[in-house]
Amino acid sequence: MQDRAIFPQGAFARTTVMASRFSLRPVQAWVVEFARCFSMADDDISRIELVVEEAFMSVVQSAFEEDDPGEIAVILEQRPGQFIIALEDHGLPLDLKHLEENEGLALNFILLKQLVDGFVFINKGKDGKRLELIKKIPAESVAAAMHAHEGTTATQEPVPEASTEQPHFRLLQPQETLALAQLAYRSYGYTYVSDFYHPDRIRQRIEHGLMDSCVAVTANGQIIGSLSLFYDTSEAKVAECGAAMVDPRYRGLNLFKEMKRFLFEHARGKGLNGIFSEAVTIHPYTQQGNLTLGLHETGILLSYVSDNVAFKKIGSECMGQRQALVLFYARLNPEKMRTVYAPPVYSGLVERIYAENRMNRQVEEVTETGLGTGTDTQLEIQIRQDAFNDASIELHQIGEDAFEIILHHTRELCEKKVEAIYLNVPMASREAAILAGRLANKGFLFAGVIPELKDGDVLKLQYLNNVLFDPAQVTVVSDTAKELLAVISRQYANRP
Repeated sequence: MQDRAIFPQGAFARTTVMASRFSLRPVQAWVVEFARCFSMADDDISRIELVVEEAFMSVVQSAFEEDDPGEIAVILEQRPGQFIIALEDHGLPLDLKHLEENEGLALNFILLKQLVDGFVFINKGKDGKRLELIKKIPAESVAAAMHAHEGTTATQEPVPEASTEQPHFRLLQPQETLALAQLAYRSYGYTYVSDFYHPDRIRQRIEHGLMDSCVAVTANGQIIGSLSLFYDTSEAKVAECGAAMVDPRYRGLNLFKEMKRFLFEHARGKGLNGIFSEAVTIHPYTQQGNLTLGLHETGILLSYVSDNVAFKKIGSECMGQRQALVLFYARLNPEKMRTVYAPPVYSGLVERIYAENRMNRQVEEVTETGLGTGTDTQLEIQIRQDAFNDASIELHQIGEDAFEIILHHTRELCEKKVEAIYLNVPMASREAAILAGRLANKGFLFAGVIPELKDGDVLKLQYLNNVLFDPAQVTVVSDTAKELLAVISRQYANRP
């Protein structure tokens, strides 16, 4: 058993040190010794040492004056498949002018992107700041097993006729995640999201209530298809449906639609309000399947994932631009009535989305009245690597400086070559609607509406960083999707 098994999920170690360069070496040694318990390779240990130095010294230099060093709390956490190093401080609040004029004090995002698998910045206003550095816990890859398996048996099994062998559908069990990793390889090669090639990481998600997977299983027990639900927390009232995989040898059996029906009934029985999903636009099949199941579009992400994600035997050529996705929502159980707010530029579009999804919503259009809320802006920024190279900004609290804060972080992310930036705006807030209207004039485009995501609906905006987008390369099916694409494409063409 690996040493990591003795540590609980969540925070398991915490220390507080003086915010000084003299604290750096003890902190590095402390973090490294815990990292070794998680079977980190020597190269990963070296990266952790370097990233702790970069992050710690950035906080020391940017958050504290020389004559008032203050303290930095260092917290280590374990989450499913992840080793988290968090730095918290109550030093200087975010000073836009100071950061802009002293670029050397800003975090070196390019270096961090090379050293860790992701990081999160949380500005908590008067409660300080938190930086999370995310390192994936080593797990055995499915690569070696798949090369051996594919070389001996993959091409020898005949495809059964649908009339003679219809698979049955059930939930994936935690001990079956190796078979899911093998299915990911058969469906996508090694171009898909990397976690699916590591059975240990998927098993932890299932065991902690963060993921359910429907699998299609043949009479002899072979898993030939999978579709998953992902939850932000184990108590979430909506789930994201995605990661559709079908063994190329078994396509044509209508597995996607049946797996989705199975998950809908499973989620309805759990009491979920709904399921949202993302359908690719390099082919029409996923969109068509969603529409026949009664899902409705709620938006389009123009540049969600890089163009190197390929589908085996559905045309493996790259598009030449990042792939667009259509957002869908399935309403499963009645949600409570809510009043939501939208700026004039989006109110009509938002009303149509709610009407098509039969949501209990009252949309109020909010005109400009100012953001003088008397509170601090609190937000969270999460950066993803792999095939995404994007960032998401979550607004937790909107202050009168929210507009300037978001523009500052957007400029900084663009300078660090992040290609797509998403902003989630809470629709229960009048101030958030005002903010969304202002940002529409600064290059933020409509992306969509996600109902009941964060104990309320979210208006999702998108900002593309020097990313070329050609709507002619995007395949959409329904009239609603075509209208959404036209509206967002016009915004893109007219952006400042």
